[in-house]
Amino acid sequence: MAQTPAHALSGLSAHLLQVENDPSTTLDGDLLEQCELFTSTPEYRARIWQETGPLFLQIAALLPKLQQDPSPLIHFVTKLVAPYRFEHIKEVDFEIGLDLQATPVHSLILTLLEKAAAGSNDAQALANRPAVMAAVVRLWLCASDSGVATQAERLLTSLLHASKNEPAAISEETPLHTYGAGPMWRRLFTDRDIVSLYYHYTSLKTLTNPPLPLLNKRDKTIAQARLLNWLPKVGALDWSTITIPHGVEIEKEIGLDENQGLLHYASQKMVDAEDDILMHMTLINFYRDLIVTVKTKPHLTHYDSSLSLDFLKDQNIHKQIIEFHTTDEPGLEHSFISPRTAQYISDYASAYPENFESSSELQIVRTYLSRVITKCEAHDLSILASMPRSTLIPRNSSGLSWHDCVLLDIPITRTNPDALKTLATVFHGPPRQELTFPQVETIGLDPKRMEIESSLARILTSLYYTKHPSMFSDIVIHASTIAMKENALAAFALLRAIITSSWSSALLPDSIPTSDPTYTRLQNFPHTGLDLVLDPARSGGVLPALLKPATTFSNLVGGRGDAENAAYQVAMARFDALKALGQVLERNGDREDILAMVQRRINEGPWGVGGSAGSRIGTLEL
Repeated sequence: MAQTPAHALSGLSAHLLQVENDPSTTLDGDLLEQCELFTSTPEYRARIWQETGPLFLQIAALLPKLQQDPSPLIHFVTKLVAPYRFEHIKEVDFEIGLDLQATPVHSLILTLLEKAAAGSNDAQALANRPAVMAAVVRLWLCASDSGVATQAERLLTSLLHASKNEPAAISEETPLHTYGAGPMWRRLFTDRDIVSLYYHYTSLKTLTNPPLPLLNKRDKTIAQARLLNWLPKVGALDWSTITIPHGVEIEKEIGLDENQGLLHYASQKMVDAEDDILMHMTLINFYRDLIVTVKTKPHLTHYDSSLSLDFLKDQNIHKQIIEFHTTDEPGLEHSFISPRTAQYISDYASAYPENFESSSELQIVRTYLSRVITKCEAHDLSILASMPRSTLIPRNSSGLSWHDCVLLDIPITRTNPDALKTLATVFHGPPRQELTFPQVETIGLDPKRMEIESSLARILTSLYYTKHPSMFSDIVIHASTIAMKENALAAFALLRAIITSSWSSALLPDSIPTSDPTYTRLQNFPHTGLDLVLDPARSGGVLPALLKPATTFSNLVGGRGDAENAAYQVAMARFDALKALGQVLERNGDREDILAMVQRRINEGPWGVGGSAGSRIGTLEL
């Protein structure tokens, strides 16, 4: 007769007692698997789990003494405690399992502690156990297993989320502050034993009374990276916690001023950027993460900035990053660091467009791009694609200098995929706001800016077409050259971006005077991307290129190699662009003759009639 869950779990308890009394007894893997299956039954999750407390405590007491591979038992107990709440496990001696030598049980202990993040009361109960929290911080910074360190970081972040301010701790002057004074916040940022760990395990200096373990330089740089990854998440919840001192002696020893906090240390004093290029790269990523994650505006201000961006500007870090990237005389390290600094500038320009427009760095960045954009390096193109479209056209004393627009220097005939994708981003315009019900207010979406960007997307497309009248012929050639697969895919992405563009034909008298002759001439351009790709005078080859059957090489010897795979990817890209054309035509409700042709071709599938017969042309081996 099949065992009931209760009987199986009782049998497991007896078996574990035998293992405890006789360490040479091997864990019964079959019994553990059978009991694990029981823990997944509805009966267990509804009722039986409440009776397994003694079994759990028995396992918790056995694990530190087990003299064999504990993996089967750990896997079982993880399933056993799934329905538990923190109150059911809070009596466990977590410190033993968090010891750096107890590597097999680290993940299990962290999983158990994650239950304390379910509510503020549980988080407070854990905050009242300083030895446990110190052990978690130590494990996070010192663990050799990156997976365990990541799990420990997630635990710390989730505990801070759960530990909101108590009503009595909320100042009348700052009633909207949710975090920063809860029990877990006080434990992690005012407990001198815990705060000192942030400095001891990451500082390359020799500090007094260092705690065990004593880390070498390599392990300290790993701890530095972990601290840098965590701080933006903390700052997004409460900025002051990472920017003010907490009255711990080690803050003075590390060289912080009386008004500086953990962020000042991590951003300026902790990393030896000149000697360690990998940590220099990590530090730049941290700055980028900081301005993207912490978007909180300064109190009672409305300008386009944030506490994090203001901090980097005040510390002169922001300026140094841009100057490093745009220097005329790059050093050896520039090739390694520049992709990171470019990502920082890109995120700055896209996340803070008004700030970027009015900054002194705009002219520096634009001049730099004018100098290097013809090289079509991906990281520099990403900067251009992230800039507000209004900043791509420089101004001089007489007005807009249209011919100096940096976009015009991107080649279209002899080009690369990144250049084509950049053009697609600029030409498409801002993404359309999706309609939802009930309508959700979108924070930070400026309708006026959206209108400007939509109008400038059309004007810049017109300007680029004026400078490169063979644009669409070149795009069709790229799209048809399967031997250059990446170019072909990017060409179809560019066509799709134009077809689905979010253009506006509204005038911009506040930005561009209507008397500007170039602006007036550029306005003589199709009002939508659909009109443009269907205009036979400007883009006559586009529609036939989308409608024709896809090229295949299935008739070649082999038929399933790289050449055929490339043909399939290009065929699907062509088909996606064609479907986008059909959707726009259907939405507009006109041009029924063209819509009928497009729908007929869509019904034929990606290859089209005749496509499966195979082309009789050769191809380069990819």
